[in-house]
Amino acid sequence: MVVLASGSLAIPVGALSGRPGSSGIVTFAEPPGLALNYIFPFDPITSSTVNNVKQFQALMWRPLGWFGTNETAARADPSLSLYSSVVYSDHVTKVTVHLKPYRWSDGRPLTSRDVEFSYDLYRYNEVQWSQWVPGQFPDNVASVHLPDRRTIVFGLTHPVNETWFTDDELQLITPMPQHAWDKTSVDGVIGNYDRTAAGAVAVFNFLNQQAMVLTTYATNPLWQVVDGPWRLVSFTPQGTATFAANPRYSGPIKPSISRFEELPFSSQAKEFAALRAGTVDIGYLPFGRLAQKTTLESTGYRLAPWYNLAVGYALYNFANPVVGRILSQLYVRQAVQRTEDQARIVKKVFGGYALATVGPVGRTPRSDLVSAYVRSDPNRFDIGAVRGLLQDHGWKVRPGSADICEKPGRGPGHCGLGIVRGSKLSFELLYPSGSELAAREADSIKSTAAMAGIDITLVAHSFVDVVSTVGRCPSACNWQLAFFGVPSYEPVLPTGENSFLPGSPLNLGGYRNASSTAAIKTLLRSSDPTAYFQYEDTVARQLPWLWLPTPAYQLTMIKKDLKGVDPLNAYLYLTPENYRYDG
Repeated sequence: MVVLASGSLAIPVGALSGRPGSSGIVTFAEPPGLALNYIFPFDPITSSTVNNVKQFQALMWRPLGWFGTNETAARADPSLSLYSSVVYSDHVTKVTVHLKPYRWSDGRPLTSRDVEFSYDLYRYNEVQWSQWVPGQFPDNVASVHLPDRRTIVFGLTHPVNETWFTDDELQLITPMPQHAWDKTSVDGVIGNYDRTAAGAVAVFNFLNQQAMVLTTYATNPLWQVVDGPWRLVSFTPQGTATFAANPRYSGPIKPSISRFEELPFSSQAKEFAALRAGTVDIGYLPFGRLAQKTTLESTGYRLAPWYNLAVGYALYNFANPVVGRILSQLYVRQAVQRTEDQARIVKKVFGGYALATVGPVGRTPRSDLVSAYVRSDPNRFDIGAVRGLLQDHGWKVRPGSADICEKPGRGPGHCGLGIVRGSKLSFELLYPSGSELAAREADSIKSTAAMAGIDITLVAHSFVDVVSTVGRCPSACNWQLAFFGVPSYEPVLPTGENSFLPGSPLNLGGYRNASSTAAIKTLLRSSDPTAYFQYEDTVARQLPWLWLPTPAYQLTMIKKDLKGVDPLNAYLYLTPENYRYDG
């Protein structure tokens, strides 16, 4: 799942919370310039950010399955999930989900009808939903049956991989309160509108419209009906959110602090100033200020790197009219990959708080998902090997300049189909101008590639412009290589359908490969334990992306006397119900 950042600039609020040790308030710094700005837990494309979905909405509305406890990947936490069991039958074409006896904050029970309500909003508004992949959930559901108030049965269109469907598909569902939200206007009566296409669209439009009014987030009765451990008691349009405990929370962990506040900052510099002043309890140390780590520790903080299941990458544009045919050659992608000195980037750019990426599955947090082949790092940095590889395919290698194709056409010893004599290994790399780390990483990519005669011109634009330029494909595909300066955040079980299947909205480079497609589709429909590693190894060999180091999501700074913050959640959820102060 690729998650791109978006949001409005925010005003830092400074020291409005005081010391949690005496007041019971814990403050958390939001990412720079990414103020909270969307409350409705539908996750539409335009507001699908980590801070909106996992660090705002999920405090109030819980997904069916809860993952990431103790920094582990692909393991559900039964105690925190809303379902008590998931049972497969009829040759893995029927999925029966049994719900725990949770309640909404208004005292009404959370039922299978709430799950159906959410499912209906997803399926009838799927083009608005950021998690939709054609052919996958909800398209792969043929029927829904509610045997009782705590059981929902999904009839599927075909057999599925049980682990994938439970971990990746069901966790996409966030139950919503049908008894409070199934209406089409503020004064409208509650109905069963979601059960028709027109009604579900009308309900979505109403709820989405209400979510656009930030000034009423803490007062709108819609958003006060929650099933999570927290309820919103104050919110500003700048993104300051204050939560109090939900007294009717049904989960096993009840909040012990009195308030939890999320604070917006318009820049890293302003957030860092708040850390220096000690006015934020959980913040982040910018990678560019690692030299200040000791100073912050001396003022009462401790460092806890926040690693999540993610993959560092840059995109190839296979549809580019100038270089698309060159990038479509596997040996070219192998050559580009082997010019990347990831160890150097990890050390020089990220101060050691990153890991090399060698395939489509992140190497942290802890899991058994990484195959032996990927662990062997088959495309490690080796300039000599790159020069030999290019010479063997008909290129005149010119270190410090651009290599030239001397033997055009297909066949052994030639440059490849569609590559004409005189073509150059010269590419433009688009990257976000507002990030010092992205600029340093781009410069490293350029400098080491030049050692093998792969000429890379760096083109900097604002983050928003980079995203919009890449997103204009397939109608306008003039970019060549691009990276956003942030990793791709993976679903619970990374299976590649979002990123690598043809037609997926998030397959931004237009990657298309028969062997990769077959491996992904086999994995999604099979429970054969070897299918996962077959997919992983196939994609790792095909190099649809340029793998780049995967940094920690952030270098989290935590007040030393604040407990229960770490281990940090591997899927970037916040869990302030765990927080407590000793002493």
